[in-house]
Amino acid sequence: MSPDTRAEHSRRWLILATVAGCFLPVAADATILNVAVPSLTETLGASAREVLWIADIYPLVMVGLVLITGPLGDRVGHQRLLLLGLGVFGVSSGLSALATTPEALIAGRAALAVGAAMIIPATLAIIRQVFHDTRERAVAIGVWSAIAASGAAVGPVAGGLLLEHFWWGSAFLINIPVVVAALLLVGLLLSNRPAKEKEPWEAASPVLAVAGIVGVVYAVKSAAQEDGALAGIVVPGLIGLLASLLFVRRQLRSAHPMLDMRLFRERHFRAGVIASVLPVFVLVGFELQLAQHLQFVIGMSPGEAGLFLLPMPVAAFAAAPLVGFFSSRLALSTVVSGGLGLAGLGYAGIALSAADSTSPALTGCLILIGAGHGAVQAVASDAIMTGAPEHRAGAAASVESVSYEVGAGLGIALLGSLMAALYGRSFTLPSTVSADVPDKASDSIGEAVHVAGATPGEAGRAIASAAKDAFISAYQVTTVAAAAIVTVTAVATALTLRGSTSVRPEETEPTPQKVL
Repeated sequence: MSPDTRAEHSRRWLILATVAGCFLPVAADATILNVAVPSLTETLGASAREVLWIADIYPLVMVGLVLITGPLGDRVGHQRLLLLGLGVFGVSSGLSALATTPEALIAGRAALAVGAAMIIPATLAIIRQVFHDTRERAVAIGVWSAIAASGAAVGPVAGGLLLEHFWWGSAFLINIPVVVAALLLVGLLLSNRPAKEKEPWEAASPVLAVAGIVGVVYAVKSAAQEDGALAGIVVPGLIGLLASLLFVRRQLRSAHPMLDMRLFRERHFRAGVIASVLPVFVLVGFELQLAQHLQFVIGMSPGEAGLFLLPMPVAAFAAAPLVGFFSSRLALSTVVSGGLGLAGLGYAGIALSAADSTSPALTGCLILIGAGHGAVQAVASDAIMTGAPEHRAGAAASVESVSYEVGAGLGIALLGSLMAALYGRSFTLPSTVSADVPDKASDSIGEAVHVAGATPGEAGRAIASAAKDAFISAYQVTTVAAAAIVTVTAVATALTLRGSTSVRPEETEPTPQKVL
């Protein structure tokens, strides 16, 4: 290997480290506030529904925006898009940290999503452009996937450690030094390279995508509330379904679709999307409930909860690049089915021991979940990204990003709403407790604990006990649902790819070009 070749090789991996560093805070921010639910409930007075929107607005806004930012990166260059996204993400982090009301924090999280929607497809597209060797690219995408899988898991860990010593806003301020360092490295290492063939793009499709998913999510969350009005469920639900149908119709008829639905005819691509959406759906939705279980039921501090969760991101980060390295020798169906099988065992184990304290068996379950999701995310990203030509790298990254964000958004909404509905129906106070207990005690365990703390004597203890019993019951059912979803996904993927012998379809190697 000549000196020039060695230098170019080293530069590629340095670029990978840089874009991974850009992506990490974006991935972690999806779940970093999970352990802050007690603080948000007490400091901002956030209700159970507002807590779900604080968590959910971030992925939901990104769903539509990445449809614009992915192709936009192809047009203006992914380095330029990445620099702009980092700037927006840094400013929005500061604004979110200063929020004093739930509404302000929801707005700040929406602004964060604008920056994140530029960063995610830009980082993945840069990897696709820089790594031309098939095996190297598989490893590089495996590292990116490890960040995606472990980032969602590392969010509560980082958030817990910060909340142990600082207030909840520190979870956002930590992004600012990371963004500053990333801006310097991206400016030094990367040059801008727009695609030569620039396709048209329009605003109607992203609007329809956001309206579709937000309408459906709003209807689901309204249905989970016992006092939810029928109009508040049916109207947004119908609007969401209609917008989703119009979006799909528009993409199928467009000569230059923002989300090329025709790609779903290819079974590797289709399986990659399924393997990206549903596992993320389960992981992100489950983690929000797990963080509350560790604090409200077991009694951990935010820092202790974060450290207890650490085996999950470590396992995910180890599994993803390892699977990426061996991906050329493994069938996609084998990796997805095996990975989700491991995760399913982990969820089932946690469901069986939900009422227990933190036993070593629970740590083993977290390792199974992390390793399983990490492996699946690696091959899912590879299957999606290798199906597109280099000049459409941004558009392919948009599909990957949409898949991830749809999964995260729906996971928080559906599993969170299921949890809220089950908790409300299971919450029962003993007859010895006065009937004038505030209704919000039955909305969430966080609000119940707050009410119990303000209620003296035996009544306060009875409210806290009833809340814990109701939460454990709802938590077990939700975790069983998580295990069932990943198991069904594993079987569906195996059937879809029956007879396939490779993680990726045969592809023609592009002519190597100089690194960015």
